[in-house]
This record gives sequence, structure tokens and C-alpha cells, in this order.
Amino acid sequence: MIKKLCQLWMLLISLVTSHTNKERAHQNKECCQMEEERFYYEVSCSAPKLSPGEYVSVEYIGESGTLRCFGSEFIANGMGHGHDGVCRNEDSRYGLPKAIEAIWVSFADRKVYAFSSLIPYDTILALFKDGGEPCVPAPSKETTHIMKRFDLCFLPGGKVMLYVKAPAKSVLLDWSANGVEVTDDKILHRIYNRYNGVNDMKSYFDKMSSYPEDEFWLSYLRKHGSPAQLIERYIQRFNYSLNFEFEDSATSICKVKSQYTNGEYYWATPKYNEEFEFPSRIKEFRAEWDTQKYHYTCFMYFNEEEMLRVFDEAYGDDRMQKGELKINVCKYNNFFDIFLNVGEKSIRLEKTQIRVFQDPVEDPNGKETLIYKNYEDDHTNLFADDDEYVVK
Repeated sequence: MIKKLCQLWMLLISLVTSHTNKERAHQNKECCQMEEERFYYEVSCSAPKLSPGEYVSVEYIGESGTLRCFGSEFIANGMGHGHDGVCRNEDSRYGLPKAIEAIWVSFADRKVYAFSSLIPYDTILALFKDGGEPCVPAPSKETTHIMKRFDLCFLPGGKVMLYVKAPAKSVLLDWSANGVEVTDDKILHRIYNRYNGVNDMKSYFDKMSSYPEDEFWLSYLRKHGSPAQLIERYIQRFNYSLNFEFEDSATSICKVKSQYTNGEYYWATPKYNEEFEFPSRIKEFRAEWDTQKYHYTCFMYFNEEEMLRVFDEAYGDDRMQKGELKINVCKYNNFFDIFLNVGEKSIRLEKTQIRVFQDPVEDPNGKETLIYKNYEDDHTNLFADDDEYVVK
């Protein structure tokens, strides 16, 4: 009897020990998993230059608490190009946000909006883990492909979009939300009460639209109305790749920098077709390549009206057709033919502004020689940044 009791007691101890070990292992696994999902990151806000605004409060909410944007509340820096951030200890790691709450003002709409929404955590986690590849690091110890920032972009009509950014790459998530107009007197009073001599929202909007720099977007608004339809076209994606064809077969691509109409960009990589599977219309492009004798640096600024028209003409209603934006470079590296090829359609781009610099490979002196420029003064075709752009 005593022997049986001892056996039962030993079995009980064994079961308890086994359960404890499993529990500890499970906790260790959860702990490791949590560590794998912790990163350093900052937050910022942005808005199109044609639709400026002011954020009242922006809160990124997650297991590590709430992270709030701070700095100048005025935003008109371009989609995805926010600069106001949060200074944090870069040696620390934090859980990624899972929701965002925000209140902001649209000067173009003359309205205050608010929204509260979950954001796609799994997508964000994948980007923070390895989504920066295949961007290559700059020639320094800093790994510029590592995701480090969220940027919440406010669009006309109360729409918001979210970017995940690395120093060398910005990705616009396939996620958006729409805010609702705020009519609560307490919130509105808190907004306009910050300014002397302003006693209501009408006076507030009048004041915020009275500065000389406001004429830039106000003139567009008077001529064309809300830029919402134009901006929606910038966000459109197409199934196309970008390809070089050099007449000099000894040419090798060093790196490129591409900016797109939806605010996405990447730089410092020769793998220029592996970054975005379905990019929006290309906005600006910089490329560097070598021949046997010279290193070349080329800047291309694509024309607003032409890119809107040509992509619509080439793709029609089917943006999933496979296309190619081909750049043919002559053997002297100072003449370019650019075509958008989709199916049997081939449309030549004729308004791209281009300049090219040349530097000897064997004796680079840092003073590159301008060998080609097809426009005068500064380039002028900035997307969503000029009051002359019209949706046709």
C-alpha cells in the first residue's frame, strides 16, 4: 500500500513538473515571439500640397502604449513625406501599433474630421521583418532598408492612407479609412481657440487661408475645385516594369532612385524592377551607370499631363495588362527614347525633362560635367504641387 502511494506521489510530482516545464516553455516561446515583434519606429503625418491641413491629435495605439505625433501641426509636405516625428531611444524596441485614432483639419474642405480604426498588423509586421529588401544599404554601416516610420496621410474628403517607411523606401499600404466630420463644439472650440482674435470656425478657416503661401493651393481650388479626383488618379497602380536598353553593351547599372505619384519611392538599388509589383505612375527617376570610361548620373522628371494621358490611353480600363516603360539610351549617353508599351500599343513620351552628368571612372573629381539637358531653368513638372494641373 505504501509502495503504491509512493508511486502515485512520484507520478503526481512528475505530472506537475512536466506541466510546469511546458508552461515555462510556452511562456519562453511567447516571450521570444514578442521580442521578434518589437522594433524601433517613429511616426509622422503628411498631406498633399494642394490640400493642406492641420492635425489636432494623432495617436498610434499598441501593446507598448500610445505614441502621439508632435511638432508643427501644419501639414502640406506631400503625400507620405511627413517630417514631424517622435524622438525615441533608438536602442529600445516597441510593439507595433494595431490601431490609429486621429482628429485633423482640412483647409481645402473647410472641415474637421475624425476617425478611429484598426490597421493591418500582419502586413505591417511582415514589412518590418523583411519588407525593406531587396533595397541595398547605402555605403555606410546604416542599413537604410530597415523600416523605421509610419506616416499617416490626410487626403481631401476625409480619407486617410498609411505609409510604412525606411530611409531608402516608402510603401503605401493597401489600406485606407474615411473619417467623419466633427461637429462637437468642444472639439471645434479647442481648435480655433488657439489663435488670437479667432472666435469661430469660419474665422479660423479664413485666417488659415490668408497667408501668401496659401495662394498656391487656393488658386487651384478656385479654378478646378477639390483636388480629390486628381489625387485618386495618382494612387492608381498599373502592371508595368521599368527597363533600360543601352546601345553601349558594356554599360552596367549602379543604382537608381524612383519616386511615384502615390508617394512611394526607393533608392540605392540596381534592382529597380523588384521593389513594387504594381507601381503607380512614375514621377521622378534618377539612375547611375558606368561604361568603360565614364560614370553617368541621369535625372528624369516625367510630365504631369503626359503621364496621366498616356497611361490612360495605353491601359484603358484594364490596368492588369502587362506593360513596360522602356528607356533607350544612345551609345553617347546623351539621347533618350522613352516608350510606354502595353500589348500592341507603344506610345512615345516626349515631354520628360532630362539632364545627364558625366565623370571619368578612373579619375572621378566630384565635379561632374553636364553633357545633356533638354529644358531651361529648373524643372517644373512636380505632381500635385502646382495650380496648373487639371483633371481632363
